[in-house]
Amino acid sequence: MRQMPLEVLRRLRRHELADVEKAFGEAVAREAAAETALGQRHQDLLMEQKLASDPLADDRAVEAFSRWLPVGQRAISEAQERCRQAAIDRDCIRSALLMAQAALKAVEKLEEKQQGEIQQHRLRKEQAVLDELALRQRNLH
Repeated sequence: MRQMPLEVLRRLRRHELADVEKAFGEAVAREAAAETALGQRHQDLLMEQKLASDPLADDRAVEAFSRWLPVGQRAISEAQERCRQAAIDRDCIRSALLMAQAALKAVEKLEEKQQGEIQQHRLRKEQAVLDELALRQRNLH
């Protein structure tokens, strides 16, 4: 009473889970990188503001900041969008991870149930053999 399909399915589910775990790790890393880049863009803005507002700065520093500001704001907006998209990607892959974990657990539970049924079948066969031996010995006496 061998049931190879569940063993194969379990292996497939484990590979699937490993692939999704890897993708999740990569998504978390992309999100962290996006957050780091956003932090750097904010630091760039603060540095440029500091340079322009320095009491020793001349008009050229203020004009340079005025020219740089739209570029800096656009860089911050783009970095914020990358963070938002990375968080969405991470959440989607997290959902896939939870589903892959549940799928593997379901197969493992089916395997456990099947093993229990196989064990019960073996025990019934052994008991039948013992009952038959007992009956034969009783008939001999």
